[in-house]
Amino acid sequence: MFIKKSSINIIAKNILFFAISKGVALLSPIFFIKFISLEQYGLIEYSFATGSVITVALLLGLGGAYPYFILKKGETDKEQAFFLYGALILFLFVLFGCLYHISVLTRNIYFIFLFSAIFSLQRLYSLILRCNDKGYKAVLFDSGYYFILTILILLCLVTNIHNPLQWLQYFMELYITGLIVDFIVHYKKHTNKPLSDVLKYDYPEILKYSVHLIISGLIIYWLTSSARIYIKIFMGFEQIGIYSFYFRMVGISVALYQFCQITFFKKLYLSNPKRLDIYYAALMCTILIFCLISFTISPVFLKYLLPEGYADMPKLFLLLCFQMPIWVGTALCESLVARENIIKRMYIGIGVMVVFFPLLLLILKEHLNLELFTYLCILLFCISFAYQIYILQKKNVPLKLCLIFNITTIVAVTIIYWT
Repeated sequence: MFIKKSSINIIAKNILFFAISKGVALLSPIFFIKFISLEQYGLIEYSFATGSVITVALLLGLGGAYPYFILKKGETDKEQAFFLYGALILFLFVLFGCLYHISVLTRNIYFIFLFSAIFSLQRLYSLILRCNDKGYKAVLFDSGYYFILTILILLCLVTNIHNPLQWLQYFMELYITGLIVDFIVHYKKHTNKPLSDVLKYDYPEILKYSVHLIISGLIIYWLTSSARIYIKIFMGFEQIGIYSFYFRMVGISVALYQFCQITFFKKLYLSNPKRLDIYYAALMCTILIFCLISFTISPVFLKYLLPEGYADMPKLFLLLCFQMPIWVGTALCESLVARENIIKRMYIGIGVMVVFFPLLLLILKEHLNLELFTYLCILLFCISFAYQIYILQKKNVPLKLCLIFNITTIVAVTIIYWT
């Protein structure tokens, strides 16, 4: 059976664009630390994490609603409603920009908004492109912020830029403006009914479907993205900078997971339980191996990139190596839980853990450091993963190898932390 030349070209284009976008996403945050202080780096990473969480609410669940209405129900006349979302971000952009420039808002809050706006527009536009068989373009928009960061790093290398943080702000504002203009252009292109009808009929129907996605999305995003927020509350921006840098060093795990999700989505979603258990366990082992390789070769780069005194934190680095495969495991099981129609049960269970975790941190506040915090985060991930495995077991989806990997991880990180 021969594969059409056009199909080969599409596959090759997807791989090329994915490699470029994820390579930029992996490397640019690591090298950016060379041009700013640890505290400034911590500010950016804190804003990044907080913006990621806020995006779930700011996006209004439209990311989940678009494929439902446009692909599943075929109601393409609603397409202009999704592009009208750019008008909401435009209003907020002007509002927050004015408040910041008259010193009503601090830079911290303004950066959080900028990340929220960028991520909201990126995610919705990326999804629209995927739904229209333009995945190679979608992966570029997924990494839009990192391309901005790369341009800034190159400018820092070839010119004597003062205050890179200010320049990053300018670039982000320019990027948001470009995305908003693109949304408005597409809105006009897809206009087929009066604006009043879109607001009166389309949006209430869309939001009625999408509002429940906000709550469920917030729980998962808080579980996966709240670490830097907690570190800011309990330890400050400089500690966020240290944690985030080492976290970025094992970021290859995220790229591998996303590549597998795109390339082998059907197998990772539709296979029988026995095969799924093998696939999931194999992927987590692969990710762990890559993280450990990163740990092994990292001393060559750490002394060059990090200030003296922060380039030798092997315990923190090693703990993060074991955290990432479990993070991927919970993400894999999330789609499987959705397939088995027990997603509400998962969100209730994980929601309870998410609520009680900050109380634990508050109790241990006087003893908290990055190593203890990371160890506790890994235990939270492992408990969440075990809970997913448990409720899937009840639906006759046993994941024995995943459970073994999970238990092994708990033992390994406990030994690493206490030695």
